[in-house]
Amino acid sequence: MPTSRRLSIAMWCAGIASFALLHAPQGLLTFVAADLGRSAAAVAWIISGATLGLALSLPLWAVLAARRGVAWSMRVSATTSALIALLLPLAPTLELLVAGRFLQGAALGGIPALAVALVHEVISGRRAAVVAGGYIAAASIGGLSGRLVAPLLAEIGGWRLGLLLLDLVGAAITITMAVLLPRTAPCGAPAGRTLRVFLRQLRDARLRALFLMGGMLLGAMIGMYNAITFRLEAPPYALPAAVVSFVFLAYLGGTAAAQLSGRLSLRFGLRTPLLAGCALMLAGALLTGTTPLPLVITGVVLLTTGMFLAHSVASSAVAGFAGTDRASAGSMYNVFYYGGSSLFGWLCSAAWTASGWPAVVTVLGALAIAAGGCALAATRR
Repeated sequence: MPTSRRLSIAMWCAGIASFALLHAPQGLLTFVAADLGRSAAAVAWIISGATLGLALSLPLWAVLAARRGVAWSMRVSATTSALIALLLPLAPTLELLVAGRFLQGAALGGIPALAVALVHEVISGRRAAVVAGGYIAAASIGGLSGRLVAPLLAEIGGWRLGLLLLDLVGAAITITMAVLLPRTAPCGAPAGRTLRVFLRQLRDARLRALFLMGGMLLGAMIGMYNAITFRLEAPPYALPAAVVSFVFLAYLGGTAAAQLSGRLSLRFGLRTPLLAGCALMLAGALLTGTTPLPLVITGVVLLTTGMFLAHSVASSAVAGFAGTDRASAGSMYNVFYYGGSSLFGWLCSAAWTASGWPAVVTVLGALAIAAGGCALAATRR
C-alpha cells in the first residue's frame, strides 16, 4: 500500500477513535446527572477533566516525540488511552470518573498533539493539506458517533453500559491506527531545546493569536454541547434523551467544512476562511437564543460548521508557520485548544446552571467575536 494512502487511513482511524473516546460521555451527561444526583456544572467536569488532562500532557508528548519519534509516541498514546478507557465504566463515583477521565485525556494527548505534524513529516505539498483535513473530518465523525450512539445505548442498559461498548470500539480502532502508522525517525532533541522552542513560539505574534483562537473555538463548541442537552430535555421542549442525541448530527456540517478547509485556504488564503468560520459561529450562537426548535438546531449546525472550518485552517496554518518545529507548535496549539475546551466548556455549563440559556449565548457570542479578532491578528500583513 502506498505510504500516503496508508497514512490517510491511519489518520482517519486516529481522528475517529481519539475523538470518540474523548467526547462520547458528552451525550451521557444528563444520564450521569440524574443517576448520581449532581448538577450540570458538576457533571461537565467529565468532559472538562479529560480535556484538561489532555492539554497539560501535550508539552510532554512533544518532548517524547522529539526524543523517540512522532509515530512511536502516537503508538504509545493509542495503547495507553485504550486501556484506560476500558476501566472508566467501573468508576463508582463522579469524582473517580472525573479522575479517570483526566488520566485518559493525558494518555490520549499524543494523538491530537502529533497527528498533523506527522502528516507534514511524511508527505508534503497539497496532499499534506488534504490528508490533514481528512484527519479533522474524521475527528468530527468520531465526536459525532460517540455522542450520538452513547445516549441510545444508555436508554437500553444505562450510561455505564453505553460508555463501555463505545470504549471497546474506540480502543479497537485506536490499535488499528497504531499498526498502520508509518515509521518516523526521532530527531533526538534534548528536552531543554523543546522547551525553548515553546517559549519562542509563544513570543511569535501570529502563532500566539492562532493558539488563543483555538482555545476559543473549541471552548465555544464544547460549551454549547455541554449545555444544549440539558436545555432540550427541560421545558418547553421536554424532549427524550434519545431524541436529543440527534442534535449531534450537526457534526456532519463540521465534517464537510473540515474537508473543504484545505481547498478554501488554497483559493482564498488564510484570513477569509478563518473569519468566515467565526462569523458562522456568531450567527449560530445568536440563533440558539431563539425559541423555535428548528432555529435552535440551525444555530447548533452553524456554530459547529464554523468551528471546524476555522479550526481546520488554523491548525494547518500553525504547522505551516512553525517550519521544522511543527510538532512543538502543534502541541502548543492543542494546549490552548483543549485548555480552552476545559475552561469554557465548564463555564457554559455554569452559566446554564446560574442564569439559563441567555447567559450561555452571551458566552458563546463573546468567544466567537474574540476568535475573529485573533484571526485578524494572525493574518495581519
